[in-house]
Amino acid sequence: MNFITYKNLVDKYNRNIEGAIQDELRPYCYKHKITYLQYQILAVLHEEGALTIGDLSEKMSMDTGNMSAQCKRLEQKGYTLRLRKKFDERVVDVSLTRQGRLVITEMNDYLNKKYKNKWNELDEDTKGKMIEVYEVMEKLFTKK
Repeated sequence: MNFITYKNLVDKYNRNIEGAIQDELRPYCYKHKITYLQYQILAVLHEEGALTIGDLSEKMSMDTGNMSAQCKRLEQKGYTLRLRKKFDERVVDVSLTRQGRLVITEMNDYLNKKYKNKWNELDEDTKGKMIEVYEVMEKLFTKK
């Protein structure tokens, strides 16, 4: 298999997985008036804790301008809080509010319940191999 065929297969599988998860979360996104991208931002903040716009942009492979706009929308909905650093007002920290934590917890709990049985059917060796493959792909496709 050549590189382009491999890349296209990886893209296809990733689209299919992301599409299935988006379909599952669509009612929750609608309920909370957020997009799937905004859900992903909340999920990263939930996992990582407070981050600067720059760090959040890097983790999500997004332009800082787009990230800043998304975080502003999330703040307007009461899900995040943006605070400028005193030492440099260009640097903005983003964190989840209590309401943001409740929303992401609700959505993650739903996904966990939905996929828990299928996930638990996989043995630990298979789970480890899945992560290992993604680590290899990350090294292949990124500068890391």
